[in-house]
Amino acid sequence: MLTKCKISVAKSAGFCFGVDRAIKMVYNELDNRNNIVTLGPIIHNQNVVDDLKARGVYPVELDEVRNGQTVVIRSHGVGSDVYDKLKELDAEVVDATCPFVAKIHNIAREKSAAGHVILIAGDASHPEVKGIM
Repeated sequence: MLTKCKISVAKSAGFCFGVDRAIKMVYNELDNRNNIVTLGPIIHNQNVVDDLKARGVYPVELDEVRNGQTVVIRSHGVGSDVYDKLKELDAEVVDATCPFVAKIHNIAREKSAAGHVILIAGDASHPEVKGIM
């Protein structure tokens, strides 16, 4: 027997602040320039990635970035070595790193420089963990 039920959507449903911000940054860049790529998929949502592809924005790996290209760093952030490589390639960098993630990067960098041992729990191959490391 079927009973009636009410389906409610939480007020906080949808993308988190950092992901929402990153997506908006990519779409805003489309108004200003061409030849935009994202360093990896901008989000773990194939519909958004496919929409961006339809507009000419493709996810690439670092070794696929061409000189002078506009590269959007996704909300997960990246390590300082990636910024260095992008600078070598004279890439126009649009840094969409979530401010909360960037704060974690700064804390890890400062504490590590001060000699503290930093323990990071997570998948070592995940972009956000790599960025913190």
